Amino acid sequence: DIEILDGEQISQWLSVTDDGDVALDESGVEEYVDYLGKTYNSFGRTRTFKTSYGTQIKVKGGDYGWWLNRPLEVSELTELILAGEKVNKEPAYFQTAQQYGPDDVGNTYVEVNLTAQHLFFYKNGKLILETDFVSGNLAKNYGTPSGTYPIQYKERNATLTGEDYSTPVKYWMPFNRGIGFHDANWRNKFGKDIYKTNGSHGCINMPPKAAKVMFDNIERGVAVV
Repeated sequence: DIEILDGEQISQWLSVTDDGDVALDESGVEEYVDYLGKTYNSFGRTRTFKTSYGTQIKVKGGDYGWWLNRPLEVSELTELILAGEKVNKEPAYFQTAQQYGPDDVGNTYVEVNLTAQHLFFYKNGKLILETDFVSGNLAKNYGTPSGTYPIQYKERNATLTGEDYSTPVKYWMPFNRGIGFHDANWRNKFGKDIYKTNGSHGCINMPPKAAKVMFDNIERGVAVV
């Protein structure tokens, strides 16, 4: 989407001082930036999502989505207006999503079904990985939280640490602070009801081969649903 900020609107924010100088009313710029945020921010919103099982669900929570950097955008717009520049400008964001619109997730994402303990990884609309996993241990209150999150980064040969563990993994892909996807070579079984009593500290434990496929294909910012 393209928003046009033209002279007609800008002129309403300008006034002439007693000295003959032109002054810009910054509150007008702030109101305009607030409009942009209200229109395009999707950070943390509830999304309608069609699962690989054919059902349509509402997914609440998480920190995925567009998030406008209000102070920086006000500052940058003010500078451009005062300089009288005509430009195509991408707004300043704290965080971006894959695309604009009601579906900001796009066609590259990981669908994690905690009930089925099964995930699907789609890249450019094509299913490239499907695997069972083990998520957070429900009995110990480590259940993996639901929601939509962005992949934060990926790291080869990381060591995951907590109060009572230090675990080396080959493939580490966090999406919710200290929770992420990784290989779990200490497990020989995945899926079913393992997570209920013998689950992780919240991470998605994956078979090593599946974790490698994900690592090789995933990038920062890809949505995890």
